[in-house]
Amino acid sequence: MILSQHLVCHREQVRTGRVLEVGAGVGLPGLVAAALSQDPSGVVMTDYVEEAVDLIDMNIAETFGNDNKRPKAAIIDWDDDPSVLQEHHGTFDVIIGSDVVYWPELIEPLIRTVKALLSNKPTSRFLMLYSRRNPKVDVLLFRTAQKYGLDSTELSLEQNTVYHAVLKHPVYIEDTDMFHLYEFRHSHK
Repeated sequence: MILSQHLVCHREQVRTGRVLEVGAGVGLPGLVAAALSQDPSGVVMTDYVEEAVDLIDMNIAETFGNDNKRPKAAIIDWDDDPSVLQEHHGTFDVIIGSDVVYWPELIEPLIRTVKALLSNKPTSRFLMLYSRRNPKVDVLLFRTAQKYGLDSTELSLEQNTVYHAVLKHPVYIEDTDMFHLYEFRHSHK
């Protein structure tokens, strides 16, 4: 929900261009991006789990009905050859993912996939809501992004009302450093 709120507050990032959601689960951020987009058919929500993609399809149908400009759902395995993924799906101006890094072994396949599917436009970006769980994973994430030529910047969540509401939940009240929003862009060095 935090990433979805960010998209609502920064709708210009998804208003035009193609959007890919990775590790979509139920697809909430992707549905929000599609609702904000001038062309919802340019939004693709993906997951590795077939049942999740079926659920995304149901959520798309519930939200967009039979509109032929509705977003799409697809299975993506980050271990697949990135060139095959690019050939099948094309490239995207914005890639979004919420809480998609929880096992260290997923980091390199994720970043490799993002690098292959992120368009080379100067405004292209990967927005990732990240839940800190392990300092070693933090280091690996940023080191891997650099290895693949992606620069990262932390974006402020101070104006994000959902972020502040989540922090009031008893589970997170002791851990106010849990959620971070990062933007990754192609390095132009």
